[in-house]
Amino acid sequence: MKHSKAVKIGGILIGLVLLLIIICNVIVVTASAEKCYDDLDALPHNTYGLLLGTGRGSNPSPYYEARVQAAIDLYHAGKIDAVIVSGENLYDDYFEVDTMVAAMKEANVPVQLIDPYGTDTYTSLRRIKALDDYKDCSITIISQHFHNQRAIFYCKYLYGDMPVAAYNAADTDIWYWDIWRFVRESLARTKAVLMLPFIHRT
Repeated sequence: MKHSKAVKIGGILIGLVLLLIIICNVIVVTASAEKCYDDLDALPHNTYGLLLGTGRGSNPSPYYEARVQAAIDLYHAGKIDAVIVSGENLYDDYFEVDTMVAAMKEANVPVQLIDPYGTDTYTSLRRIKALDDYKDCSITIISQHFHNQRAIFYCKYLYGDMPVAAYNAADTDIWYWDIWRFVRESLARTKAVLMLPFIHRT
């Protein structure tokens, strides 16, 4: 009897957690609606493109090349004036910022700012907005669609009325990465919604 009761309680708790995750994901997707662009022509012009980092160590993330190419495409299409590179560059074998900056220079894309301490999406967005020179600018976030949705969600509460859009870099068709991304992003979106009481506009 006790075992049966424990199973029921466990099942209820798991159901509640899954419900919370679903609700948080719906909130993030709804908040980012009409702000994430696949069509380059439809994308509004913004001052800077914020290129968010992704794994570029000895085993590069499959998202890396697409994000870099998206930033290059935006600049040469006249959709941004320069790029802000934000990512993690804290370890000897993990150098996503250095390689992104090198790629921008090779493509003749001006780099306005380099932030090697963008350890996660929220930190990258918060650090840029905290700088006085960027309080009144407009920004286009550059990442894959699933990531852009969460970034736009953060911006809605962190940036207030500052003009923000997102451009969707090409996604991967590697099935096991898709599974990993789905699980990770579902949890990351849940964390983003639960963080709302602690987000303060700079």
